[in-house]
Amino acid sequence: MNKEELTKIVDREIGKFITLSGVDAIYDYTIEEIDGTTHVKVSFEGQDLGYMIGNHGRHLDSLQYIMQLMIRRAVDEEDFDFRLTLDVSGYRKERNSKIEDIAMQKADDARILGESIDLPPMKPYDRRVVHMTLQKFDDLKTESFGEGRDRYVRIIPDTEEDLGIMDSTLPGPEEVTEE
Repeated sequence: MNKEELTKIVDREIGKFITLSGVDAIYDYTIEEIDGTTHVKVSFEGQDLGYMIGNHGRHLDSLQYIMQLMIRRAVDEEDFDFRLTLDVSGYRKERNSKIEDIAMQKADDARILGESIDLPPMKPYDRRVVHMTLQKFDDLKTESFGEGRDRYVRIIPDTEEDLGIMDSTLPGPEEVTEE
């Protein structure tokens, strides 16, 4: 599917969504290709759109899922790989920034302590933000553990030897003798 065709579909489906939901907002969207996956980012702006966000972003997550289904159905290509991100009044952008900050702080803690750090349980989208934020560091890896609402991210530093903190050729404290 080319970008022009997808643009028409996204425009039409967002128009349907606005008409059916009665949302009084303006929208903007971008379509970009990243590593073979098409990313569609839709942003709504307007007055009193808190109901679209909901408690802890639950409505926003649901609306994003519905809109993704609408676009996927309209595209009608089984092998079309795309991700949709829906934002309302900058909520998702601000939340991502907070999650990125927490991930960076906890990554520093993991490095300093030399041990794994578990983040609290998170929604799938939030876990993805953590993974994407920390994937650029060679001295850390992230893994998700748990099931359902209890699923969380563990930040795992390389071992102390790999980080060069402990040098196995140097004597330990018990091996040092005074002359």
